[in-house]
Amino acid sequence: NKLREYKESIRSVVVESRSATGSVIKQELGNALQGLLGENILNEKGVRSSGTILIGTPASSSLIASLKIENRLLTLGKEGFLILTTTISGKKCIVISANADTGLLYGTFHFIRLIQTNQQIRNLSIQSAPTIKIRILNHWDNLDRTVERGYAGFSLWDWHKLPEFIDTRYVDYA
Repeated sequence: NKLREYKESIRSVVVESRSATGSVIKQELGNALQGLLGENILNEKGVRSSGTILIGTPASSSLIASLKIENRLLTLGKEGFLILTTTISGKKCIVISANADTGLLYGTFHFIRLIQTNQQIRNLSIQSAPTIKIRILNHWDNLDRTVERGYAGFSLWDWHKLPEFIDTRYVDYA
């Protein structure tokens, strides 16, 4: 049973980033795990038991720095990430690491997608980096909210209100 496997593999989360992106990672992962596993997963300050998801960069986390994975991160750039199953202080953990918080966010969403699609998460070794420098989607949206080749009405993006006002639809879309 995949749900049982996920619940055994995910017991707590440690996000070692103090940035706004780190806060988003914590919130998005918490929401996803609550919805997918039906349980609130504890946010911890350190690895206390097996089943911890540890998220951070070697610069933001002494635990991740101690794993000596910098060589694996070298070619990933700012948006690439590494997800691996490893042991920290005798405890089996899932580590999501990157060179920058942007990569941590992409790695977190990749991990969530693994659960959403019923993939195996017991022995992970995933390394991913974009082939282009900046990931972008072209929605063909114009600044007047019309959409080129659009057949569903006006653009989702209310350009003249950004960045001060963030519509909740933007968060859902992301």
